[in-house]
Amino acid sequence: MKPFLYLAARLGISLPSASLTWLTSLFVFNAEFWEASLLGLGGGIIPFYTMKFFQNRSLMRSYGLTRQEYKYIHENLKEAQKKISRLQGKQFQIRSLSAMRQLNDMIKFSRRIFSIVKKDPKRFYASEQFFFYHLDSAVELTDKYTMLVTQPVKNKEVLSSLEETRKTLHELNSSLEEDLMKVLSNDIDTLRIELDMAKKSIEQKS
Repeated sequence: MKPFLYLAARLGISLPSASLTWLTSLFVFNAEFWEASLLGLGGGIIPFYTMKFFQNRSLMRSYGLTRQEYKYIHENLKEAQKKISRLQGKQFQIRSLSAMRQLNDMIKFSRRIFSIVKKDPKRFYASEQFFFYHLDSAVELTDKYTMLVTQPVKNKEVLSSLEETRKTLHELNSSLEEDLMKVLSNDIDTLRIELDMAKKSIEQKS
């Protein structure tokens, strides 16, 4: 939400600034049309990127991250989004009801972790296993499963591989659930502390 509001603020300042610079150059200083256009463009670009610099610095401080850390996390989020989209694209290729449920759970856990880290990038460090191992494994296993399930030949070897892949997907879902709990661990601890304080307060009043 913050990046969108920041962009709206930059546009809200830079567009009027560009228009005012263009009009002033053209009608007050009698500049040529192309000169006024260039000045107007500069009058919009300079405040836009100046504001962007200070907004980014403010955003990094609010996240408690350096610019390099935020860039690194942002790049990993972009890669993760592509992988989650790949998982979503496999939903219509799976015919087994149990495998479909497993994939839906996988997507649900992955999207939840992604959205939490996107809102609070510092939590990326509590979910590195998800971003570097488990999500990759989910994509690879799902690719393998959909490849096997679409084979015209269903011999003993193919059926055995399908069953083994389903079991591994089930185990992977447990790992993804653990990843989600790690990301939420601070919230859970905070909630427990608040509940304990509330209980003590009620006991004292009683």
